[in-house]
Amino acid sequence: MEMSEGTRLRVIEEFKRRTEGKGELSVKELLRLKKDISKLLNFDHVVKNGEILLALDEKDREKFLSALRMKPVRTASGVSVVELMTAPFVCPHGTCIFCPGGPRFGTPQGYTGYEPGARRAKAHSYDPYLQMNSRLKHYTFMGYEPEKIELIINGGTFTALPKDYAEDFVTRAYKAMNDFPNFKPGESPLESEKERNEKAKARCVVFAVETKPERCDENEIKRMLRYGITRVEIGVQSVFNDILLKNNRGHTIEDVKNASKRLRDAAFKLDYHIMLNLPFSDVDKDKETIRSIYEDDGFKPDAIKLYPTLVIKGTALYNMWKKGKYTPYSIDDVKDLIKYAEAAAPRWLRIMRVERDIPSNLIEAGVKMTNIRQIVQEELKYRGIKSNDIRSREVGHNTLEKPPHIELGRINYRASGGDEIFLSFDDTANDALIAFLRLRVPGESREALVRELHVYGPQVPITRKEEGFQSRGFGRELLSKAEEIAKSEYSLKKIRIICGVGVREYYRRLGYTLEQEYMVKTL
Repeated sequence: MEMSEGTRLRVIEEFKRRTEGKGELSVKELLRLKKDISKLLNFDHVVKNGEILLALDEKDREKFLSALRMKPVRTASGVSVVELMTAPFVCPHGTCIFCPGGPRFGTPQGYTGYEPGARRAKAHSYDPYLQMNSRLKHYTFMGYEPEKIELIINGGTFTALPKDYAEDFVTRAYKAMNDFPNFKPGESPLESEKERNEKAKARCVVFAVETKPERCDENEIKRMLRYGITRVEIGVQSVFNDILLKNNRGHTIEDVKNASKRLRDAAFKLDYHIMLNLPFSDVDKDKETIRSIYEDDGFKPDAIKLYPTLVIKGTALYNMWKKGKYTPYSIDDVKDLIKYAEAAAPRWLRIMRVERDIPSNLIEAGVKMTNIRQIVQEELKYRGIKSNDIRSREVGHNTLEKPPHIELGRINYRASGGDEIFLSFDDTANDALIAFLRLRVPGESREALVRELHVYGPQVPITRKEEGFQSRGFGRELLSKAEEIAKSEYSLKKIRIICGVGVREYYRRLGYTLEQEYMVKTL
């Protein structure tokens, strides 16, 4: 993928010479041009779109971007997703009986080492700077401008990592975004890199980590806020304490509810990981877990990931399965549970994903289908049932078959001792979600919290105005409505927003100031 400087200059020269005076290239014209350049330069392959894009200067990239841009890649939700992985560390509580990998296997806990993200991380020696730089280059190669970054740190229980390691990892991830497209590895303080990122070309707009419910005390929450984290994904797995105990989870349902309240009251977006077909569970208990997290005020996460249990060599579960002490559900049972989760999903919840990204050849028993969610949704559609979850409705994932009819929507619900208000702009003609805001009024607080503001559609670069839902002011209108509700309905004097450090400038333009890691405004 890398070109020498001499080759790069020759590609630029030939591309410019052969396109001089021409307008936008057709697909056939582009293919013919690429073949000609490849033959002239004695390439052993037809020059790739990404190689041309990387070779061109900014002006020429702009001119030919639409012709050279490759298929959409994880930008339909309005951001470029970058997943990094930490080095192998043990979980303090021990090992869950279903959990693969870990330091004794040379992989992060919970990962086989053969997942695409794990392979990339290992290839870069788990260095966050190298991982981030590589992923941003990949987006550029595909013809996309990675300016709004959703940073996800995987690799086990983040808040259990050694504090110095965690801070260094986060700092170097920010530095890689700030330096891009240049490469300047080195050391610098976290606060300096956060400040740089506020105006960097690649800005962190969402920052997510994975952890466990019992690792979310007040000190750990303060640390996550200092890092700029905005979303916390906790491994809940089941709502039955006996199942959690027998699977050696190291936490209880009380821990889950306490963590959920602490995280919400600190304005974090809250995601749950739920496992189907755990040892000692059954279909009815799994259905009850799904129902409870949707309906019990102590739960009600903003999003979930559903993972059918997989039997992997090297785990305690593998030994149970070999001895006949564990039997995976039939594929029909798993599909029925996913259908139940999809059909019952509230409109304020997002089902982020279904099933792990583990190569099927490593799965000894369990679901090996890589497209089970797609199959389930097609079967539901055949029966006239559509999921109401956010991912199924977001405009970036849907074709608009009718002229849009946009309306402001509002859903009120109780969760973790406070009022949650889900505001949205919906295209009611196509049942598509354009934008939403999560407003929270904690039970004892005199401040309103904005936990999430998201506008869907293809990513619009920070530095340029383009057509698309992201540039039509929906976010500003939702925020204005949230301020009105906080002031007129709750008589609150202040509103506090959690956001990625790369979004702070946006809120400053709307009258907000930085206060203790939040953007704050007096009403």
